[in-house]
Amino acid sequence: MKFKAILLLLIVITFSCKSKTEKKVDAFKEITKLVDIYANQTLEKNNINSLAFAIYKDGKIYKNYYGEIDKGANNTPDDNTLYEIASITKVFAGSLAAKAVLENKITLNDDIRKYLKGNYSNLEFEGTPITIKNLLTHTIGLKNKTPKRLKEVTDSVNNGYFENKSFTYTINHLLEELKTVTVNKKPGTTYAYNSVGPELVAYILEQVYQQPYYLLLQDFLDELNMKNTYLLGSNFDDSRVANSYNNGKLAPLDKNPLLGGAAGMITTLPDLITFMKFQLESDNPIIKESVKTLFEDDDDNLVGYLWEGLGIGEEEGFYYSKTGTSSGVQSGLLLCPDSDYGLILIMNSNSDVALNNWQSLFYGTENELIKYPKLNSVAFLEKTLLHNTDNGIKKIRQQIKDTTNYYTNNDNINAIAYQLLNTKKTEDALKLFNLQLELFPNHFNSYDSLGEFYFTTEDYTKALFNYKKSLEYNTENENAKIFIQKIEALTGK
Repeated sequence: MKFKAILLLLIVITFSCKSKTEKKVDAFKEITKLVDIYANQTLEKNNINSLAFAIYKDGKIYKNYYGEIDKGANNTPDDNTLYEIASITKVFAGSLAAKAVLENKITLNDDIRKYLKGNYSNLEFEGTPITIKNLLTHTIGLKNKTPKRLKEVTDSVNNGYFENKSFTYTINHLLEELKTVTVNKKPGTTYAYNSVGPELVAYILEQVYQQPYYLLLQDFLDELNMKNTYLLGSNFDDSRVANSYNNGKLAPLDKNPLLGGAAGMITTLPDLITFMKFQLESDNPIIKESVKTLFEDDDDNLVGYLWEGLGIGEEEGFYYSKTGTSSGVQSGLLLCPDSDYGLILIMNSNSDVALNNWQSLFYGTENELIKYPKLNSVAFLEKTLLHNTDNGIKKIRQQIKDTTNYYTNNDNINAIAYQLLNTKKTEDALKLFNLQLELFPNHFNSYDSLGEFYFTTEDYTKALFNYKKSLEYNTENENAKIFIQKIEALTGK
């Protein structure tokens, strides 16, 4: 009986341990916590007023708002807040162009002069005309990518001149200016981001459908059930538009004097989520057509129908994206149909440092979506690692045993170690740099970072050893080469 009781106890313990180690983590719930952590850490840097943030994964959506639209006003953005999306506007023109191609209204190789009234003999280079494909891929070949008068108007918009004034420049003025421009590069060969191409796409769509562009766009928005998306200048409650800031100063709206093919749309986060879901869930043929690669060059510019950032990642598969930058708003939309994820991030601040913070948040979150359903154990433990490093390292060691649910990130450990080093917590910093080396022994940056630690603490012998080890793993590590020269100059070795 005693033997049976012991055997039974062992079986219970075994199954208990097994169920404990195989405990399923709700990965989506956990990644939403990570989104909150990352967003709040970004705001703590005090360069951004507020954020509107959404992720999509396998049909699940999480959205949240952070900070204040106007600092000190306690006015967190919400579902009714309207944002400028600047150049994201272009992909709507691209989608409508894809629709026109599918309906045989236009072809990509059409000479654009087919749709322009008047003499435009200048719109070619050595017999090669500008085509609709060139308009969609920023490869029109103009000597000056923006005609003179249009540039003057655009500069005035950026300075707030037209905030309370009507425009004296229209699409007809652009069409007249086009008769005087010079094409000095073969169309389709050189990428030069511009707004003229998308506006001409909008104009050509007006010609083939015999409808104003804003009505064509509205019909498309209605199809998508985007009820809170507008062109600036149309009828909407402008009190809902978020104030935006450029280097801390109130920024003017980026109004568009033309048709709205290149910029000028405003929308809410829920409406952008609707557009994201359309891209990832719908079988509408417009989507497949609009993300075809129409242009590629040696500088990694891959462009579809005004979609950019097209590519195929080793882990995530096919992805595409579009960002928008106005005077005071930065927005971004990233879609990865192969891995079924999406990301939207909007901030109502603009400056060099704010943009750097935004990019770190945007691409850091993308990395977590690529790794999903595995979760970044280091990110969850950042506060513990900063304030109780030994306990944080202990928890990391426990979590990394659970390879089903967690992974460790080299960059995160490195960043936290540098935070400790920069705040003079050198002993704790060394512990983390050593942990980085232990977990990533074949990564050049593990040695490079240790090299910098020892250089900072003036242990040049160990610094030199680690920089040389770093070069063994990455012979092109210029940072290591520079510091080796510095150390040799300091020590005379």
